Amino acid sequence: MSTANHESIDLFKVLRLFTTVYELGSFSAAARLLSVTPGAVSKQIGVFEDSLGCRLFQRTTRSLSVTEEGRRLYTLIQQPTQQIEEAVASLVSEQGQPSGTVKVSLPVAFSRTIVLPTLQRFRERFPQVSLDLHFENRHVDLISEGFDCAIGQRRDTDSSIIARPLAPLVLILCASPAYLDQHGKGLTLENLDQHPLIAFRSPTKGRIEAWTLQGAGKEIVIQPRSQLMVTDTEAQAELAVAGCGITLLGAHHVLPLIEQGKLKRVLSPYFAKRGDICMYYPARKNLPRRVSSFVEFVIDEARHSGVVKQLKAIASKKMVHAD
Repeated sequence: MSTANHESIDLFKVLRLFTTVYELGSFSAAARLLSVTPGAVSKQIGVFEDSLGCRLFQRTTRSLSVTEEGRRLYTLIQQPTQQIEEAVASLVSEQGQPSGTVKVSLPVAFSRTIVLPTLQRFRERFPQVSLDLHFENRHVDLISEGFDCAIGQRRDTDSSIIARPLAPLVLILCASPAYLDQHGKGLTLENLDQHPLIAFRSPTKGRIEAWTLQGAGKEIVIQPRSQLMVTDTEAQAELAVAGCGITLLGAHHVLPLIEQGKLKRVLSPYFAKRGDICMYYPARKNLPRRVSSFVEFVIDEARHSGVVKQLKAIASKKMVHAD
């Protein structure tokens, strides 16, 4: 970057502009958010590209795409930008209200049942905090993808990430009342594989997940042979509700459907346990107050959640349902 060009650019301003265009995928959308004209956005990005000597975006009259150089720049500036924001936030009086945006990755079914019903209370308590919620059933890289925190299954983490349990991840067998009325008589664990089973195929590993069931003092592993295999738990639940067979789903997903009369639990002594669902966030000193406020709020709400108490009861084998 030449000295002349460097002096003509407000670096922090243009990096904010670049980041906004990158995340929204549009000059026009970025212009609306920043209250400037699309022409001004295009001009400033163009000057920045000239100073760098490379293209950050490829433009046509109908589309905008990020170049490899643009993706690399975005990745490189995420952590320094976050550190600057945290440094500024640390200078704010502790008496002030937390403010700013919290970018969160959440699993769909767990969030719909446990998290989303509580967020109006969070908004009332912290009106200056904005929530940027990304619903995706996958593990995210908090640092490289720019997330402040994430909710997901327990996994191995390094010392730079803190994981705090929210609820046990337990899965239970279920089917629709209509299916059980027609086919459920005499259902046992031993003849389970004679029923149509709705299996889950891991979208990342590509394999059908085995059902490792425990209960009644024993453990059994079933490899479901199925004509219905899905890579999405929402579809898995809908197929069960439609009467397509028996499936194994997260209890946090099934319990609301049982309350609505859409599903029933079957072979109730048995369940599968796969660790915990956790809240993840960077292990940083002076975590921004907007992030710590959200993290502690969700953990406290989960602690008092009736559904989470049911999940813990299932995991500890204290809950008994009639089939």
